[in-house]
Amino acid sequence: MNPSDVFRKRDLTKINFEYEELIGRDLSDSNMKGANLKKRDIHNADLSCTDLTEADLSDSILFYVSLRGADMRRINLSNAKLWDAELYGADLKDANLSGADLFYTDLRNTDLEDANLSGVNLRHANFDGAILTSVNFTNANYDLHTLETMSYEAKMELVKHGKPW
Repeated sequence: MNPSDVFRKRDLTKINFEYEELIGRDLSDSNMKGANLKKRDIHNADLSCTDLTEADLSDSILFYVSLRGADMRRINLSNAKLWDAELYGADLKDANLSGADLFYTDLRNTDLEDANLSGVNLRHANFDGAILTSVNFTNANYDLHTLETMSYEAKMELVKHGKPW
């Protein structure tokens, strides 16, 4: 077994990650519901299809992380840095992403219904096919690339409440 796979397909709900190195780890297909990963550096990790419901990843560094198909309902990603992260098909209903940096993040086919994206950096984010019902875009930064990937209704909300880059 590869040392980076030690957490793959595990129930990690009661694990204390305080002293665990998570950079480059394979945590895919695991149960991390309610996990406290606040202020952690988790870049280059694979969290695909992982249950992160109600987890706290606020202020975390998630550069180049795969969260493809992850269950992230009610997750706290406030002030997290998700540069070039892959969230394709993730469920982010009721998620708190306020103040997060989603530069070049892949949000295609994600469900962001009722998510808080206030103050978020959305430059070059891709929302093709995303569900953006009742999203809070207050003071979110965006560029033309981001607008081109959004539905008409979501685009109008972002332009109304956000700030162009």
